[in-house]
Amino acid sequence: MHRKKRIAGLMAALLISAAVAGCSAQSGSTSEKIASYNQGELSKDAFYERLVSETGLSMMLEMVDKGILDVVYPVDDEMKAAVEENLAAVKEYYGDDFENALSQNGFKGEDAYKDAMYLNLQRNAYITAYVEENVLEASAVEEYYDSYTPDIEASHILIKPEGDSDADWTSAEETAQSLIARYEAGESFEELASAYSADPGSGAAGGSLGSFGKGVMVPAFEEAAFALGVGEHTKTPVKTQFGYHIILKTGGDEKPALEDMRDEIVENLVAQELQANESLGFKALKEMREENGFTIDNPTLDDQYGVMMQEIEAE
Repeated sequence: MHRKKRIAGLMAALLISAAVAGCSAQSGSTSEKIASYNQGELSKDAFYERLVSETGLSMMLEMVDKGILDVVYPVDDEMKAAVEENLAAVKEYYGDDFENALSQNGFKGEDAYKDAMYLNLQRNAYITAYVEENVLEASAVEEYYDSYTPDIEASHILIKPEGDSDADWTSAEETAQSLIARYEAGESFEELASAYSADPGSGAAGGSLGSFGKGVMVPAFEEAAFALGVGEHTKTPVKTQFGYHIILKTGGDEKPALEDMRDEIVENLVAQELQANESLGFKALKEMREENGFTIDNPTLDDQYGVMMQEIEAE
């Protein structure tokens, strides 16, 4: 089973920009101007310092991370396919306004947007590997797999009591039991559901509920349905707050082998860890940078990065 790649949002603001690199200060460049007006001029150094102080940190980290990840987690065919799929969805969503939407969200064009998505996927790949190696318990994947139950397909017939009295409930149970007997005698489940089920949605479909997983149905119904084998039905009516159900399990997904599910399981477990600890992903990327010799020579950016890391480590 291939790992599913999710890209949050149609226009995630993930900017990769060469603006800082293109405006780097050099010795003797103080008087070099990039704009002028009646009241003065804008020097290259002043523009650079403003960029550094206001947006430089995020730009720098994006460019540094891209340079590192292109080596340690390069873009692969699966990432390319995920980006193309997302791009197609974005284009369909915006239609003729696609180029406009890119510009409004800070992207110079389609390639810049794709590069931003690639970086997002590369970062996610590194974070996933980091959490798997350093946070997840060794037995977590096997425990998740053991507790995993594939979706099933089932049909049911619902018999609702006419009122809330004990006699009403008893009568409904007796009706349900008689329908079980008729099904076991050879009558069609679909026809019985169409004729007697109080559930208008599934009743019109011969009782079919389609496919569903655990946590969707009420507990008593779920327990009874998942306990059945394909083609088996409940021998006694199942009571819920809605009435009495006759359940027929009509199909179910086969449970894949552990190795076929491992990537998806790891992704789900990592998502749970990141939801419980929002700073974990930032810490993973910090460690990645340190392992790859990352240093900051600009004092302003160095101070900003230090403050950001202190705040993250304090969480």
